[in-house]
Amino acid sequence: MAAPSVDGPTAEQWAALRQCESSGNYRAVSPSGRYRGAYQFSITTWDWLAGLRYPQLVGVDPIDAAPADQDAMAYALYAIYGPSPWPICGRYLTS
Repeated sequence: MAAPSVDGPTAEQWAALRQCESSGNYRAVSPSGRYRGAYQFSITTWDWLAGLRYPQLVGVDPIDAAPADQDAMAYALYAIYGPSPWPICGRYLTS
């Protein structure tokens, strides 16, 4: 799967985002159950993005996706929207 963009956030910045979003836990689930995985994807966003970039991940619960797949999906989402999908923790991708 994809690696961080050469001109995008560093590996350390992505690690800081994961720490902020989920304590770095790729199997994290928000208290409401709505947001899932290391990057706290909603199922709707995950399936939409998977349909665009990684069709084999459509219908896969983010917490059941491999860490490399979750990373690739986060990089793809960032490539489209920048840090805005992570309204609080996205600051780690720009600092």
